[in-house]
Amino acid sequence: MKHPFSGPQKKIVWISALALWSVLAASPAVADTTTIDQLVSVAGAPTNQLYGYGLVVGLPGTGDQTTEVPYTQQSILNMLRNMGIALPNVTTMQPNDVASVMVTAEVPAFAHAGQHVNVTVSAVGNASSLAGGVLLPTPLRGGNGQIYAQAQGPLLVSGFSAGNGNASTSVNVPTVGSLPGGAIIAKTIPATYNVNGAAALLLNTPGYQSAQQISDVINAAFGAGTAQAVSPGEVDLNAHGQDPMRFMSGILSLPITPPQQAPTIIVDAQSGTIVMNGGVTLGPAVVSHGDLTVNIQNINSVSQPGPLSNGTTQPVQNSVVKAKQSKAQVINLPRAATLQDVAAALNAVGASPSDLIAIIEALKQAGAINGKIKVI
Repeated sequence: MKHPFSGPQKKIVWISALALWSVLAASPAVADTTTIDQLVSVAGAPTNQLYGYGLVVGLPGTGDQTTEVPYTQQSILNMLRNMGIALPNVTTMQPNDVASVMVTAEVPAFAHAGQHVNVTVSAVGNASSLAGGVLLPTPLRGGNGQIYAQAQGPLLVSGFSAGNGNASTSVNVPTVGSLPGGAIIAKTIPATYNVNGAAALLLNTPGYQSAQQISDVINAAFGAGTAQAVSPGEVDLNAHGQDPMRFMSGILSLPITPPQQAPTIIVDAQSGTIVMNGGVTLGPAVVSHGDLTVNIQNINSVSQPGPLSNGTTQPVQNSVVKAKQSKAQVINLPRAATLQDVAAALNAVGASPSDLIAIIEALKQAGAINGKIKVI
């Protein structure tokens, strides 16, 4: 779809404006009512991360070059030895349909043995693609070294690569795949979320106001002394002899209107993306913006000696330097009280994303824009 703006520079600025407008719909100025379970996690019941090393087989010639990745060759020999096939260390083994991979998974809290979880499979050798491969049974371990799950199955890879000789092309990342539901939990990971009728809620975004508000909402519904905010990131609970499941279900389903988030500006300097939440406002300011372009071009020539001379032909390199500075634009930024106005005012500057980042930082230093700038 063509955009009415013309020129590559304004097209890039329009992309930044889209990033700003996308937050407008997701971050309203007034906080919506939600439930407590969206703001906290239960202490003693965290999400657990598992990992394992395995082999992907059946690749169409896109696997590891075992002469350069010796651990893949050793893994194949160990696998065959465990299956009763004894082979010496064959240094000439060069299968190209096998790849060494790391398998990772996140197990949600309270998951039990027999349940399925999703896994991610990533190449650790020099395989060019995992598309079409099948993950062999791979045990997944926790941080304590114990095995809690096992993964296996055909990989789902969204990227692909192709090449011939020195020319190649790739789309997305073909060396990373996924297995939806490809791991089965073999051992339940224990959770200690309720001990002797006491539990704790950990805030996803710690804050004094948020912790006290959660405590007040719980006490209003279940009686004084049920909850106590002990820190900006923790609210302790006392079930007073109630059924733990019914008690926690009632606590986490309580409606609450969280306080409005502090004005924040997220800047990704590498991609030139700028994201703001609904609390950001802009004060009156004047911005002067201009570009300086320097172009250096090398023109190679040859110096030939004169006839009947003893000179030799010599290469000559000539450099042409051109500098062009565009006329600076002086733009008056009006006061903007809403995110929509801020996006429109910044987009009117007509700067590239990298320049726009510098302008926002300068506006912050001048006190013309409110919001904490966070660079990622």
